[in-house]
Amino acid sequence: MANKHNHLLELVMFDIAYVISNCDYEYSSDEKKYLNVILDRYSDDDKELLKLRTQFLDSILEKGIEEVKSFVVNLSKSLKSKIDDDMKKAYLELFKEVIMLDKNVHENERILYRLLCEQWDHKSDI
Repeated sequence: MANKHNHLLELVMFDIAYVISNCDYEYSSDEKKYLNVILDRYSDDDKELLKLRTQFLDSILEKGIEEVKSFVVNLSKSLKSKIDDDMKKAYLELFKEVIMLDKNVHENERILYRLLCEQWDHKSDI
């Protein structure tokens, strides 16, 4: 059961990282490499499911930043009591790395990162 919980947590974190990395609507080669590294960890069947998941996430991104903000807030609220402070901090660091992959912090990335920090009671350093 813990393995299923960890798998679901990983998928939710993937969702957040994906929308953060793509909310600037510019797809850098480093961001594509990041996605490929994640995809390489999965079996072929799971890769197909993740690709479908990215299509769903792309549909959210297409609706604009307000829809993306709502999506991120809902996910982060659902996780707030399920992960401890150390894990929140670790994921925030991961999301920060994702944001910094293209060496440029877009305002949408800054907004989403701040929302996550607010939800998880951490100070934003971006």
